[in-house]
Amino acid sequence: AFAEAEMNFGVRKEVITAIILIETQLGRLLGSRSILNTLSTMAALSDTQVQDVLWNRLQSTPELTREVFVKKIEQKSAWAYRELKAYLRHAQAEGFDPTQVSGSFAGAMGLAQFMPSNIGPLARDGNGDGKIDLFDDADAIASVASYLKKHGWRPGIDREQAAKVIYHYNHSDRYVRAVLNVTDHLKSLR
Repeated sequence: AFAEAEMNFGVRKEVITAIILIETQLGRLLGSRSILNTLSTMAALSDTQVQDVLWNRLQSTPELTREVFVKKIEQKSAWAYRELKAYLRHAQAEGFDPTQVSGSFAGAMGLAQFMPSNIGPLARDGNGDGKIDLFDDADAIASVASYLKKHGWRPGIDREQAAKVIYHYNHSDRYVRAVLNVTDHLKSLR
């Protein structure tokens, strides 16, 4: 699967391994929250009654005004609704029960913790069975490689460019450093 990913997408196995290792400890920590419930709950934040209940719990937060709260919650709700729709489309296309899949607190799923909106355009069938199953090693490996290539990865990429590409995967400088450091460590083991 790693050889195929490198041949098809130009992404080295150490980078893919580093991402999957950091995201889920190579599949050991996949998340325990219902993806459907997580995304549905966040999408429901557009309801003003739900907003009122949440605001009553948070209004004592000194740096938070009602205006800022409503703006943030409406953005999160719209985002979650888009993710929920993508998740349900994926479940229908792949023929699985969307109530039975668990993932992260944000609704990410699989070995590489893909958000549902990234599955359609970026996930790949790495094992050739005609399905995209992000809990399958080969599919997860191909999907990470596809994602990175789409965001600018190419063979021979330098460290600075690699950091920019990895940042698309997770918008955290700390995450990027961790992926690059684990990648370096894995390369040193060869």
